[in-house]
Amino acid sequence: MALRKVIFWVHLVCGLVAGVVIAIMSATGIAIAFEHEILEWLDRDVRQVSSASGDRPRLTIEELDDQLRESHPSFKASMVIVPKDSSLAYQYFSGRELALYVDPYTGEAREPKSTSAHTFLHTLEDWHRWLGMKGKGQAAGKAITGVCNFAFLILCCTGLYLWFPRRWNWKAFRPVIWFVRRQQSRARNFNWHNVMGFWCLPVLVVLVATAVVISYAWAHRLVFTLAGEPAPDARGPGILATPPVQVPPAAADHPRVPLEHILTRLKSDFPEWESIALPLGSSPGNKVQPLNCVVFEPAPFATRGRIQVAMDPFRGDVLSKVGFDDRTPGVRARIWVRFLHTGEAFGVSGKIIAVVATAGSLLLVYTGFALSYRRFFRKV
Repeated sequence: MALRKVIFWVHLVCGLVAGVVIAIMSATGIAIAFEHEILEWLDRDVRQVSSASGDRPRLTIEELDDQLRESHPSFKASMVIVPKDSSLAYQYFSGRELALYVDPYTGEAREPKSTSAHTFLHTLEDWHRWLGMKGKGQAAGKAITGVCNFAFLILCCTGLYLWFPRRWNWKAFRPVIWFVRRQQSRARNFNWHNVMGFWCLPVLVVLVATAVVISYAWAHRLVFTLAGEPAPDARGPGILATPPVQVPPAAADHPRVPLEHILTRLKSDFPEWESIALPLGSSPGNKVQPLNCVVFEPAPFATRGRIQVAMDPFRGDVLSKVGFDDRTPGVRARIWVRFLHTGEAFGVSGKIIAVVATAGSLLLVYTGFALSYRRFFRKV
């Protein structure tokens, strides 16, 4: 059997087996690509504060905490994010979920309007990652999407080979690089399949190859092997963990530094700051732990501008700071993989390009199934 025919059947079988799941992952990927922007737009009114236009100073973190405990006694805040923009409210979190916007000038607390949309987008994210399966079925869903991501990568590679015309002339290349009008359905689907594959392939290869790294532990480890270092046991956000920092001994009656002082120190030490995350609540038991703060500086994606800072809770000194450039080459590469997958590595423009290419993959799935149907069930 000729090599081209073997590659064609590999391409066809992978498309038929994985096509539906690829379509689900593509559609949900498009929907969640601009999650951050969508949620911010829905909360645009409650995020804004009117007091910023006057000369009224911001309340301290301690004053805001006191007012919040009075107005919402059952609310247990674990973190507050302070924006540099004086027209924006502080964001108070309970656990990992955004819970309240607080006006830093008045202490007024407002609930986000994006709660329902946030829940819906997280549901779509579950479908994107493991087909919406819950509990024990989640592992099965993740295995299915992983296999289909790998099949999609095979489709990209075999599709590139099959795309090349057998004759190298303009007449042969014209219908595989641009749309041809007034064609019957089979010829039209073939034309669309080739054209979308040609223009979307470079982006799709990046999106799918990075998805394989995210899906499989062996691919995750391969990134670190290529960087010449051992892979950490953790995957996902766990690779950002930093070594524990010891707080220098202090007198038993030494008071803790107010969080407002910590905030002022961080603003001074990181003048390019865009927002600062401060932990709320005390250390568990009698164990003294540093204040693990996060400074966000301007960057195409959040982790690129993220600086993890451990602060002495008694003296207000910086004990350690770890930014993107302080990470090992393997960790930096793995972070890039995560944000190349969404296009966010290149900011909003990168996400737009990723969404357009992903929309093209939906057309590839449709035309691929249409061509397969005609091959097996209809004579043309």
